[in-house]
Amino acid sequence: MKIAKQAYTVEFKYLAVKRVKDGQGVGRVCRELGLSDQTLRNWIKAAAQGKLNGAGGIVMSYSKRLDCLTM
Repeated sequence: MKIAKQAYTVEFKYLAVKRVKDGQGVGRVCRELGLSDQTLRNWIKAAAQGKLNGAGGIVMSYSKRLDCLTM
């Protein structure tokens, strides 16, 4: 039986990346959010390149991204 792929919003992804950038370990953030390490590492890499998208390819505006990162 195949497990359905989980869809995450771009806000969720940016907040997860922000937690790592604020000093929390990748493993800890992954355990708390129920993610695999590689998924979060991919998000960190995509965020650094400005290519982090949400579910369905939705791209967050720069101002909205800044709002999430300053929470």
